[in-house]
Amino acid sequence: MGFDKGDKFIDDAKQRAHDAIGESNPKLTSLEKGFLHAMKRRQAREKQHARKAT
Repeated sequence: MGFDKGDKFIDDAKQRAHDAIGESNPKLTSLEKGFLHAMKRRQAREKQHARKAT
């Protein structure tokens, strides 16, 4: 089972969101903004979990 055009589109959006994490006002599509928001929430959860573990 190979990648189709949709898979490539999603992978590209994830990469753009990852690249935009440090930017203050990135220009992103709605899909990229969703991935960026999810990545930031995940980072915050992991950070909070690490604080509780110590």
